[in-house]
Amino acid sequence: MTIPASIRKTLLTLSIASMGMFASAQDVLPIPSEQPIDTVEEVRYPFVDYDRNHFTGVEHSKSFDLYYQNFDRMMRYGIGQLQIIHFGGSHIQADIWSNLVRERLQNIDTNIQGARGLLFPFKTAKTNRPYSYYVNWTGEWQGHRSSYSKHESTWGVSGITATSTDTVVSLKFTFHQSPTPVKTRMFKLLSNLEQTDYKLEVKCESDNYVHVTHHPQAYTEAMYGHDVDSIELVFRKPAGSTDELQFYGLVSENYNPGIVYHSVGVNGSRFVSFQRCDLFEEQLPYVRPDLIIMSIGTNDSSEPGYDSTNYKANFKSFLDQIRTANPNCAIMLTMPNDNYVRRKYHNDNLSSVRSVIYELAEEYDAKVWDLYGIMGGSGSARTWRDAGMMKTDLVHFTKEGYLIKGDLFYQAFLEDYLKWHNEQEPIWTE
Repeated sequence: MTIPASIRKTLLTLSIASMGMFASAQDVLPIPSEQPIDTVEEVRYPFVDYDRNHFTGVEHSKSFDLYYQNFDRMMRYGIGQLQIIHFGGSHIQADIWSNLVRERLQNIDTNIQGARGLLFPFKTAKTNRPYSYYVNWTGEWQGHRSSYSKHESTWGVSGITATSTDTVVSLKFTFHQSPTPVKTRMFKLLSNLEQTDYKLEVKCESDNYVHVTHHPQAYTEAMYGHDVDSIELVFRKPAGSTDELQFYGLVSENYNPGIVYHSVGVNGSRFVSFQRCDLFEEQLPYVRPDLIIMSIGTNDSSEPGYDSTNYKANFKSFLDQIRTANPNCAIMLTMPNDNYVRRKYHNDNLSSVRSVIYELAEEYDAKVWDLYGIMGGSGSARTWRDAGMMKTDLVHFTKEGYLIKGDLFYQAFLEDYLKWHNEQEPIWTE
């Protein structure tokens, strides 16, 4: 069997570095870029501990073995899609580092791209949006975040809901800002549409058609005649109706093999935020995750009343919810980054959080990406800030910092996959 030519160069570059054929291989990283790269050009970042940029936790995870088997089959033969859901807070809502990982995975082989995954009209909820897609809308919308204790609403897997009571409202999702736009052939609309007087119209070009199917108490599904690069929805209700439309998200799909990378992040999210989402367990199986990446817990760790026992219990509750959707899904726990509270008080709970995460990794057959250690450990947030990679709040990264973060994670993923692959058979044969 042979690995496709499109993946060989990436794996060869990584394997050469791991064998020490580059000077100071631990000090190199592909230059961050918004465009997927296919190059051996590298740059040094002295504030990064490259020796730690590996997946740790359970070394021979059964769930990851299954994931890598499916990933390998997909890359070799173009069979199937793999669903990744990346949960987090503000780091993921911005969708900079998660989108970079998405684009890297979807461009290892451009014939094996997958689909875009979960979308949400963040600007209608008056909050910051990802830059990998754009949303136009009409009508008056209100936003409700499960992470904001004063908000009351019904929430689903996205943790945020947009509502409207206008007679006519619309949403249009466009992917023109993506460097390599992933086409949509169908989508699942997550909403309360079936419980309201609203009627849905799905717009399409004159040379296309769309078939809409309503699944009561679940979702509305639309299938186009051929691929589209935008999704336009119009919701109408009779004059005089007082019904409220609740929009939980839209899942963009297609028939192409590859990665479907759903980024689910809401500013300020904590574990308890998702416990408020009544429809979470109902909606999660609609995408049936193969891999869950957990980048949540930073806000929990910086609370004044932090307690490691409660932290672990809340984390376990979230992981248990996920496992109900797919008992065999692989789980990646990413360590919270080094950070400060109100810019001057170091978050000393991070060492405790680190211990909890490694305990959970053993319990849930999970791998760990130790961002805290990779950054340089306690106090490293200031070093990254001084290098222009973190914002002055010492919690969030700058755009360049997020891109470095994404490249590091992607490199660690490929390294771990290559390690698994080498244990199965030679890297490639002629």
